[in-house]
Amino acid sequence: MANEVKERLVAGLNDDLALELAGIVRSVYQASTAGGLLGHELRELLQKELPVELQHAQFLADKIAILGGTPTVSIAEVPLPVDVGKMIDEDIATEWKIVSRLRERASQAESFGDIGLKIRLEEMIAEGTDHANALQRLVGLTQ
Repeated sequence: MANEVKERLVAGLNDDLALELAGIVRSVYQASTAGGLLGHELRELLQKELPVELQHAQFLADKIAILGGTPTVSIAEVPLPVDVGKMIDEDIATEWKIVSRLRERASQAESFGDIGLKIRLEEMIAEGTDHANALQRLVGLTQ
């Protein structure tokens, strides 16, 4: 039973890692292609958030390895919109998806008995929420 819980936790962490890796690729793409004033604001935000996304990915990969799993090197699908508004909409939706998944993972970590992992995931949830809110403020500036 405990082994099954651990396997589900590791599988979920690997799915989360694939999303974080995709987020890094998406941020690099968007920072290089977003145009106009709103694009400039988006680039500034993404460049600030990119190191945080990399830290999240590294933490997840390390934890997967510590738990006996193999960290994925595959990334989730990365949409490549050219419209800045669509980029931001995609980013907001993805951030909330990641936050939701990390909540689930924090619950799994608690069930598994890894309170340190639960706390770290909750910190990542807070950072993801902050990032989603910052993106929503960008959209609010254009309305």
